[in-house]
Amino acid sequence: MIEVHDSYELDFQLFLRTTKGLIFKCLQDINIKGSGIEALLITSQANTFVPVNYDFEPLCNGIVWLDERAVKEAGYLNCELPDYSKYSGFKQIHPSLYAAKLLWLKRNEASIYKKAAHFPLINEYIVYKLTGHYYSDTTSFGMSGMYDHIENEPILKLLQILELTGNHFPMIEDPAKRGELISIDFMKELELDHRFPVYLCGNDQGASAIGAGLRDPGDININFGTAMVLYTITQKLSNKLNNQQIAGKHPVGDYYFLLNYEADFGIQIRWLKDYFFREGTYDQLFKTYLDYPSTAEKVPFSKADDLNLISSSESPQYCAGIIKYYLNRLKRHLSQIKKSIKINNVFISGGMAQSTVWLEILNNTLNMPITENREKHAGILGAYGIYQQFKIKKD
Repeated sequence: MIEVHDSYELDFQLFLRTTKGLIFKCLQDINIKGSGIEALLITSQANTFVPVNYDFEPLCNGIVWLDERAVKEAGYLNCELPDYSKYSGFKQIHPSLYAAKLLWLKRNEASIYKKAAHFPLINEYIVYKLTGHYYSDTTSFGMSGMYDHIENEPILKLLQILELTGNHFPMIEDPAKRGELISIDFMKELELDHRFPVYLCGNDQGASAIGAGLRDPGDININFGTAMVLYTITQKLSNKLNNQQIAGKHPVGDYYFLLNYEADFGIQIRWLKDYFFREGTYDQLFKTYLDYPSTAEKVPFSKADDLNLISSSESPQYCAGIIKYYLNRLKRHLSQIKKSIKINNVFISGGMAQSTVWLEILNNTLNMPITENREKHAGILGAYGIYQQFKIKKD
């Protein structure tokens, strides 16, 4: 493929081999081996995809969701789809979206594009390789920028621009509705004595939110991981969005979600910890905010190397300023969410939530009851909850 700036690609065949190896390793675990496997549940993150032929073999490297090569294509599509925010779950098409990168592929890799029978997202690719069936779920595909949440189908105008049809895309159903059995070949490869179904259970944030305890509209989970993500259950699809909000189908029931995010929160905090508190703890880092409560907020640097501009004597106030910046961003996000729905229950999760000092700061700042979720496997529990909800509904 053509090398471009901000390009991130993935060898899907290597990814498949790695995934098979991980599944095999899990099944060999002493706590699992010999147990009856009921189902394999898959959640996914964002829009990594690959063009494939009719045998579902990749025609090139996949394009990772972080990739932002499709700047011109995003601009063109925004002009062509002026009402995009009313049905897509996004304010506008941006370069990282699946829809924009499909157009980039059409314009820049025409021979590959014309040969492609399908353009599966990474979870759809894995499920096809495991089962021989091509299907997706409304939560994951709904975050691709290709989905019309009102009509419950791929956006017709985008299909026309891309010169594609619905046949290029999978059957799109509610999370965990469809479960196809793993193939006989894969069963033998894993040395299993029976076949089990494979379910797609939406995206990682939705599963983690459910695992953290969210149940009803107005419940919100604030995940402090690589990004700071606020996931809120809503009664209807939000269409008054800003560029740091995504709306879509909640994996359980007839609800939707509103997702706000600060993409670099965890990255910035880790930089501060590694640079100024290498031998210390995150609690020591967050304590700088308590030590310097009146410090002005500081806009984060764009790269870690810039931290060497801060002297050791300035570092505590600088760290306090960065923390204040994200606390102010958090309060703005909550204010935006309140415009769409009344907030009821607030849950806190993610790696940074393990810091007792950070939790103290949050409790003092938010002025609302907070439930701390220290479950390390919230995503797994959430995926199982999605699967169980559909089983109950089906029965």
